[in-house]
Amino acid sequence: MEISVKGIGTKTLKPNQVTLNFVFKIKNKSYNSALESGTFIIKDYIALLEKLNFKKDSLKTQSFNVSENQIYDEKTHKYIKDGFWNFTQNSSLQFNYDLDKLAKLMQETSKINNPPSYTINFTMKNDKKIREELLDLAFKDAEFQAEAIAKSSKKELKECVKVSFEPFDLNFHSSTEAQNIAICKMNASEDLSKTITNIFVPKDIEISTSIYCLWITK
Repeated sequence: MEISVKGIGTKTLKPNQVTLNFVFKIKNKSYNSALESGTFIIKDYIALLEKLNFKKDSLKTQSFNVSENQIYDEKTHKYIKDGFWNFTQNSSLQFNYDLDKLAKLMQETSKINNPPSYTINFTMKNDKKIREELLDLAFKDAEFQAEAIAKSSKKELKECVKVSFEPFDLNFHSSTEAQNIAICKMNASEDLSKTITNIFVPKDIEISTSIYCLWITK
């Protein structure tokens, strides 16, 4: 007799990493001036990060764009160029989970001219050990099910002869996400540490994986 079962391994973990996704934007009258201004705001922000003890290359560029700005003309019902150019750069920053460090970064960002908008995600490092533990839990779950089925069928479970699983696609993100819109409107001199500690308590991250096992009985 053959028994085919699906085993599921699940773990609940606390986030150990903070990921910030930034959007830097600036508008100017020509392509060159927009590019130059945008380059300067990125350079200045990298200098700010270095003051906060981040490495120079810690800010990673995700996308970059310089394009002519367009506005909607109510008369013609078409978008027309208004003579300005937009500089937009999306970047990300990751560091070990540290609320004090996050609070300092947010506070210093709120003090600069034309600060970037950003979202904050609490994540997990993609840990090989966690993946191994999930597979072990999934196999044990499959074995438990197979034994239960064999017992109810008056059979003795012999061995697992085939295991298959889909490639890992684990969600290492907490469902907690924060945006900086309200934070940036706070008084720049206000101490954010206490506020951030109180409001940014991320939910635990639940991750799981599945395996499919074929067992034989005797």
